Amino acid sequence: MKKIRLALVYLIITVTIFAQEGYIASFNTLRLGRNKKDYVFVSQILENFDIVGLIEVMNREGVEELVDNLEKVSKAEWDYHISPYPVGKNSYKEYFAYVWRKDRVTFLKDRGYYKDSDKRFSRQPYGADFKIGEFDFTFVLVHSIFGKSESLRRAEAFKLNEVYDYFQDLDPKENDIILAGDFNLSAFDEAFDKLVLHKDKITYVLNPTIKTTLGKNSLSSSYDNMFISKIYTGEFNGKSGTLDFTNENFREMKERVSDHLPIFIVVDTEKDDD
Repeated sequence: MKKIRLALVYLIITVTIFAQEGYIASFNTLRLGRNKKDYVFVSQILENFDIVGLIEVMNREGVEELVDNLEKVSKAEWDYHISPYPVGKNSYKEYFAYVWRKDRVTFLKDRGYYKDSDKRFSRQPYGADFKIGEFDFTFVLVHSIFGKSESLRRAEAFKLNEVYDYFQDLDPKENDIILAGDFNLSAFDEAFDKLVLHKDKITYVLNPTIKTTLGKNSLSSSYDNMFISKIYTGEFNGKSGTLDFTNENFREMKERVSDHLPIFIVVDTEKDDD
């Protein structure tokens, strides 16, 4: 486990030295609460972030167990927020959730689910407002459909500019929107064109060549990313990445943790440019 330990040490040192920086992460948890996980090891991974948006959450109990272990591992207080009800097609449904360090992050407001009047999304994106230092932002989580055909995934990606506009228009004083999650497509895909050609100059923050999912014998697809506005979210300092916990033990880590890596960005928390 040498590689993961080195990565964790690096992040701990970085957070300690640059206290004015905030670490914002997104993580597809692989059915949190419905399968056996090594919650201690998961917590050792996630404790290095200030806030983590959780994708593919199956129940509140899974989030609470994660928070309990985060507090034991980090020796800090953590809190959480979970969407009020699960969403999905047919009988399979998921929640969205957030976990955060209480000494670093303040929960401001629940923004709820995207009002999907056309029912284009299998799981409507969900948002909430947070503050780290002086930086406040709306953190929108997305878990796009996988499906048998990429056309279904592209249809959802094609509507993400409307999701961005919806959350952007909820509060004229809050312009920092972070759209994050598992999109089941590379950000290079042309289905994101309407989003990245938005007048607010939206861009992905993680290089789409970086693999974010676990295959049988290697890292696989580049499905996870975050999108921000280059006009409004100047607090993003250009640092982003994944935390690779696998040490190339891909099958074992799928069972113990997830089939996705956490992705993260780093923001300047000393000022808010809204």
